[in-house]
Amino acid sequence: MKNKVFRFFYKAHVYLGLFVAVHFIVLSLSGSLLLFKDELESEPQVTATEQSAVPMSLSYLMTEVLHKYPGERPLALFADEEHGEILNVRLGMNDSKMFRGARKLTYDAFTGKEIVSENKSSFLEWVLRLHREFLLGSTGKIYVGFIGLLYVFVMISGFIIYGNFAKKLAFGEIRIKSPRHWFSDLHRFLGMAVFAWGVLIGGTGFFLGVSSTLIKVYQYQELKDINAQYKDSMGTHDGLHAASILDQVVKTSEQALPDSKVDYIAFPDTQFSPPNHFLVVMVGRTPQTERFTQLVVVDAATGMQGEVRQLPWYLKISLASEPLHFGNYGGMILKITWLGFSLLSLLLPILGLAIWARKKKKIAAGSSTETVKLGKGSLLQSPYAVPMILLAVTTAIMVGAFILGGVLAQVAGWILILPLAVGLRGLWMARGGRL
Repeated sequence: MKNKVFRFFYKAHVYLGLFVAVHFIVLSLSGSLLLFKDELESEPQVTATEQSAVPMSLSYLMTEVLHKYPGERPLALFADEEHGEILNVRLGMNDSKMFRGARKLTYDAFTGKEIVSENKSSFLEWVLRLHREFLLGSTGKIYVGFIGLLYVFVMISGFIIYGNFAKKLAFGEIRIKSPRHWFSDLHRFLGMAVFAWGVLIGGTGFFLGVSSTLIKVYQYQELKDINAQYKDSMGTHDGLHAASILDQVVKTSEQALPDSKVDYIAFPDTQFSPPNHFLVVMVGRTPQTERFTQLVVVDAATGMQGEVRQLPWYLKISLASEPLHFGNYGGMILKITWLGFSLLSLLLPILGLAIWARKKKKIAAGSSTETVKLGKGSLLQSPYAVPMILLAVTTAIMVGAFILGGVLAQVAGWILILPLAVGLRGLWMARGGRL
């Protein structure tokens, strides 16, 4: 029975790994570049000399926007994720309720001036579409999500079969005399070194890929319940009226959740909100609570009567997936650490393809006893001892830093250098192996 299980995971790891390998090479290279997308693109600048001490009235701003674009439906208003002084507005052209194809506008939250960004890199936008959807649109997003799920399975199956191959080798011991052994040992070693990071990236990639589908599930289930609850309520579809009570909507939402702040406002009767009611997304005010999201339903006629509702678990995971996937929650050092893991992970499919190619050519392995080692001792002789320690430490740092946020998330970037250094050291010591 044990041998059958091993053979199943071994064959699944090999054949699914071959399928995932080519895709992952593209995703790893494009993702490594996207880690620094914000740094490579110059951001829209807010004129400091004209900036007032406090943000302007949201009601006044949205009223002015709707006067400028008459006949368009207000869909959403939200602060920029990286720059809180910048507000994003979405308008449904031709009174459309749908967010796809909406007019996208950006404003200075202090002066109300429109910010026109002309410095977006068309190349980086192309790289983003390649990474997110393989240039295949919405179908491509689901396909990339499917690849992420397969990558998680390949990593887990590799973890399961690792022990059988590593019984006679200490962790980090790489036989360098035989090219076949060198490829195989280095492949297994790097797989264990980046295992926790790879599962996190694959899992979050899956949720990002199917995020649009999850939103549709939310619309048909959760939003359907909200719509049914408020279907008989009195209200108005007048966009100007909705804009005029925005300040009251914010006040009502913050009274309903005193320890939270407004993150996103969906206007009434849109693709993502019920008739005659605002749907306000609230997040915590501290680094430790800013990842926790709740909803407040606010009456569109009066801006009052706020009701608190919880986001479904799958949307909470989907919202958390983007920062976890790109490592952009802990400053530059965490991005650099993410880059290190990404480049080490890139070697896995390359080594895997090389192993498969050599087997196809039936190259004789020969016997080899010459090795390079990371260290000695009984702990290193147990196949899963060090991999389990690396798994626990890396997972605790990545997830713990995300939950705690703030300075602790930045400190995590420095700590993650330690498990990353294990993989880099092994790669450096194995450099003498023959190709």
